[in-house]
Amino acid sequence: MSSVKLRKEKDCLNCGHIVEEHFCPKCGQENIVTKEDAFHMVTHAIADYFHFEHKFFGTIGPLLLKPGRLTKEYVAGKRMSSIHPIRLYIFISIVFFLVVLGGKKFGENSEANEDRKSTADTTKTVPKPQDTLAKKKLTAEEISEIKESLRYVPNANGLRDSIIKKTIEEATSGKKENEGASIRFGGKKKKGFSNKWATKDTSVVQYERNQASLAKDKRDGFIKHYFIKRTIELEKYENPEEKFLEDFLHNIPKMMFLLLPMFALILKLVYISKKRYYYEHLIYSFHLHSAIFLSILATMLLQWLFSFIYEIDAWLGILCGIYIIWYIYRSLRTFYGSTRWITVLKMFFLSFAYNIVLTICFLVVIAVSFVTI
Repeated sequence: MSSVKLRKEKDCLNCGHIVEEHFCPKCGQENIVTKEDAFHMVTHAIADYFHFEHKFFGTIGPLLLKPGRLTKEYVAGKRMSSIHPIRLYIFISIVFFLVVLGGKKFGENSEANEDRKSTADTTKTVPKPQDTLAKKKLTAEEISEIKESLRYVPNANGLRDSIIKKTIEEATSGKKENEGASIRFGGKKKKGFSNKWATKDTSVVQYERNQASLAKDKRDGFIKHYFIKRTIELEKYENPEEKFLEDFLHNIPKMMFLLLPMFALILKLVYISKKRYYYEHLIYSFHLHSAIFLSILATMLLQWLFSFIYEIDAWLGILCGIYIIWYIYRSLRTFYGSTRWITVLKMFFLSFAYNIVLTICFLVVIAVSFVTI
């Protein structure tokens, strides 16, 4: 019961429906006086938060420890004690991809910093090549040959003498002729977006103009034409391949919303004899992936904790893989009620079909990333 006074009026302020008791039977809003104090506002917000927290942890336990039970109960109608499957999946997947993709980026930055540090240390400790080269002493005959070869160079403003001096210095320094000057302009070479359909054109306008000048039968096809145009546009980035990979990784969470319904369709076909509705397979799909993501997150947490004591990342990874395989088997048996060997056979088929669907989804994401980058 709320600590705030109830309104004397019986009309709901939200939808206008008649409120007989405490809450509106149509929209569920509490029929209380709108002028609430700050204390009540804060306590109400905290109560809502812990209500969600209670439901969340009440959902996680059965989800991880009783595979398939949560899905079975939800489909049967027992829903108030657990979070909606889609809300649960969205929450867990956001945390999962933030940790996985964020950890990858952090690892790349750490490696880059280590590389820069090691390069700087090497620069400080390793002597320059020209310092290690032994200086060569020229004989009088060699010096006279140099002067003889440059005798036709005019000596206006001491030009010939300057050239002779520089030639003798380069000859005695031990530097190879093809090394050129010791000063280099520009930094690290830009890494381009490699592809088999390379073009010498540096802009889309130039490429279109060159295509227009060719005969129709010699012009690039639609796919090649579009691919080359996108590649030219990608070259404007400092590192096109890294940009493409970054966009691809960011599109993976979106890919899952294509993968899950397709996996539910496969379940529908595999368990067609069970005569379950499509939405039931979809709920199982959301629960299954939520459990897998949670188990991977728990494994990553344990790997991080044990890294301070002893390195057992490989063993924890193996245990996580075994748990996921057991979870899939147990959840299929619990929810669909098939026999042991039928479930094992269907697991192999589901694994094969899932990999095909996953490959298709990856190709779609690659195409979308390439088009929208």
